Amino acid sequence: MKKLNFIYILLFLTSLVGQAQIEDPKIRDTPSQIKTKIVVYTKTGEIYKGFFISQDKDFLEIETTTVGTVRIPTQRIKKIESLSVDEEIEMDEDERLQQINPVRYMLGTSAFNYEKGGNYLRNNPMTYHRGVTDNFSIGVGTSLWALVLRVPVIYVNPQFTKKLGKHVQYKIGLDAFAGFSLESSEGAGAAVLNTGITIGEPDLNLTGTVYYGAISEVQQLYPFYSLAGMARISKKLMLLSEGFYVPTEFEDNISFLFYGGRYLTDTASYDLGFFYNQEITDFIPFGIPFIAITIKL
Repeated sequence: MKKLNFIYILLFLTSLVGQAQIEDPKIRDTPSQIKTKIVVYTKTGEIYKGFFISQDKDFLEIETTTVGTVRIPTQRIKKIESLSVDEEIEMDEDERLQQINPVRYMLGTSAFNYEKGGNYLRNNPMTYHRGVTDNFSIGVGTSLWALVLRVPVIYVNPQFTKKLGKHVQYKIGLDAFAGFSLESSEGAGAAVLNTGITIGEPDLNLTGTVYYGAISEVQQLYPFYSLAGMARISKKLMLLSEGFYVPTEFEDNISFLFYGGRYLTDTASYDLGFFYNQEITDFIPFGIPFIAITIKL
């Protein structure tokens, strides 16, 4: 049973793994029946190419040939360039890459949701996720290394999100495990509820989370806390960090950090992360490395 409870703890850790408009005169003067071709440059270095649809004080809306309609907050826009009406737009390597995995940091979640109707595969543990609605998603899966240890496990991860303000999101989610040891013929379960607030947007945000949980045959866990953030530094690269503080009944409370980078493609995100705390640095100065992958099907 100690072995089973230890596996649940490891499974949980790996599963959590300006308002002014910017206008171009050429856009304003173009007849409405003609679609204007434009290039939008953002303050964070992204480049969007497509056909102008509309613009107000909050958003510029364009239509691309690869990802459809895109709404860009005007406060993120650095400049807009109009292309000749007769010039064909080629969607080259500078075309914007959507952040397909704004839900996950290295371990825990933000208050953003998976795309409605989208299907995703994740490792750590091996999980299938689906965006059921704009505000609700659910994941189910298992762990291959738990099977190697002869402890079949099922994992369930529902999450509900709600927009509270222009750049404020709320979340409540659950990480639940149930398993059975083939060696001892005993079963056990664990459940951790998380709730928190995200401030920002998918490419630049900060999330504070409170966790409540329990493991079968173990007293209820003390509430513990995390503060996580991610920032897009180029069209394909993001930086992520996530710190945890875990109060205990002993004098020494537990704190640890996950940090690393994320590489983006059209259909996947690849994370290289490091698990870091004071004890680990005695052996590995930069922390224990790990890889997390999310693929959009």
